[in-house]
Amino acid sequence: MSQKYPTQWKTCNALFGAENMQSLREILDSDDLKLSNPALSVDQLREGLTDEAIGPYDKFEGFEEYDVCRLSGSRLFYAMVGWAADPLKAVQTYTERWHKAATDVYVADSSLVGSDIDIVFRCDIGSASSEQQKQVLLEARVNAPKSLKFSDAFHQQLSVNLARALRDELECTNEPTIPDALPISK
Repeated sequence: MSQKYPTQWKTCNALFGAENMQSLREILDSDDLKLSNPALSVDQLREGLTDEAIGPYDKFEGFEEYDVCRLSGSRLFYAMVGWAADPLKAVQTYTERWHKAATDVYVADSSLVGSDIDIVFRCDIGSASSEQQKQVLLEARVNAPKSLKFSDAFHQQLSVNLARALRDELECTNEPTIPDALPISK
């Protein structure tokens, strides 16, 4: 599969870890498994998110949602990233939905978002001045495939790896701490 989808596979490995991707392939256990997201390199993702961070928010267009990894077969796994439309203050005050995981890191209540783990965290882009940077909350969403082999612990691990990889790739100067354990429900 890595030969048929080299860019997608490399991006998935970089964002989730090669061992996790191998485990995910085994969990999905499908003869017709394929990567169905568009070819998007980590460099393209970083450039797109950085450009959007300093641009004005378009209320009609919204932000780009980057489909970073989508494995499909008999079951579906996918992950999306992008800048959150909500400002930090809104997330901090919407305590019915968002649970604080660490300083400026929040996780959506899993009972409200179904089988997704949705993390938002403040990410200050070093190449942008505070006047230039318009967007501050980066969002990472990881969907769980419907499989008895796919555990909540593995789902959290994938979500944490994605958030940390984004933090590192974008070189968030505020260095948000993404904890291993996420408060995903009340």
